[in-house]
Amino acid sequence: MDASTTTGEVLDALARFRASDTQMHQRVRASSSLGENEMRILGFLLRQHRDGKVVKPSEISRHLGISSASTTALLDRLERYGGVERVSHPTDRRSILIAPTDRAARDVADLVDSFDDRVTLAVDGLGDDGRAAVLAFLDAVTAAADDIAVGERAQTVR
Repeated sequence: MDASTTTGEVLDALARFRASDTQMHQRVRASSSLGENEMRILGFLLRQHRDGKVVKPSEISRHLGISSASTTALLDRLERYGGVERVSHPTDRRSILIAPTDRAARDVADLVDSFDDRVTLAVDGLGDDGRAAVLAFLDAVTAAADDIAVGERAQTVR
């Protein structure tokens, strides 16, 4: 984008991205018959697994911003589906870890990886200043969304 790009053009581009992202997630969910949070869990697990990290259920709860009870219910469904498995923690017998299965990799990883690869290429092409500007913009948009969500929750509690 050049210096003459308007605020409206940026807002339009953000709206197009949000619509496209929503449609992509709907197509993936339809092809895998998984819900939004189930897809988010599998994507998170697959990325963590690819990076050599292990995941506890509490990390999934934090990542999704949901209760441990909701996380347990989602993991139960994903386990019945064959997308995750609960494994014993190697050093803490009281803890369990959540791992993606081969089925999750087969059903979801290709789609998640393909999207991540394309986004990475786009980000790599930005240069340092471009990446810094996009990061600042996305942080500001995230903060705006979080502020609205928190404000709405606070009003409902009253």
